[in-house]
Formats: sequence, C-alpha cells, structure tokens
Amino acid sequence: MRSMDEQVNEILSRREIVKEKRVNKRILAANAIASCVCVVLIIAASFCLPKLAVTQSESSASQYGSLLLAAPYVGYVIIGVLAFALGICVTLFCFSWKKFREQE
Repeated sequence: MRSMDEQVNEILSRREIVKEKRVNKRILAANAIASCVCVVLIIAASFCLPKLAVTQSESSASQYGSLLLAAPYVGYVIIGVLAFALGICVTLFCFSWKKFREQE
C-alpha cells in the first residue's frame, strides 16, 4: 500500500501529463489552422494575380522608386512570400505532429 505522500505525488505527476497533452493538442491545432490559412491565402492571391499586376506607364515610371512597384512582378512576389510562410507552417505542423505521436 502506498503512503499518502506517494499517492499525492502520483496524482500531481498525472496532472502534469494531462496538462502537457492538452498543450500539445492546442499547438497541433494552431499549426493546422495556420497551415490551412496559408493555403487559402495562396489560393486567393493566385486568383487575384492578374489584378495585382501593375502595368508600367511612362508617367508612372518616374514616380515609383522601387523596381517591384514599377514592374508587373508584385503578384509573383506576394505568392512567393505566402508560399514560404506555408512551408514554415507545414514544417511546424509536421514537427508538432511527430512530437504528439511520440508522446502517445
């Protein structure tokens, strides 16, 4: 038979395990949601890509100080940045999923 102190310690250790599982599930859910949001943003930006292209006119060429603003590459830059963010989100999701599966 266990003493009262051993029982209390066992209860506290189980409580910590349950808390860790909850935190890991929340992190996993947040990573999954972030990945889905990035996918939706990339798809939405892809459909809006023709609208984002800026045509260069002679009067506007002198007003812009940046090559990206004066060229029709703005949409492609936005898609690239969003794709990079998606890659980060998916990588974090995979690492969290692996950690979650190892703990179970």
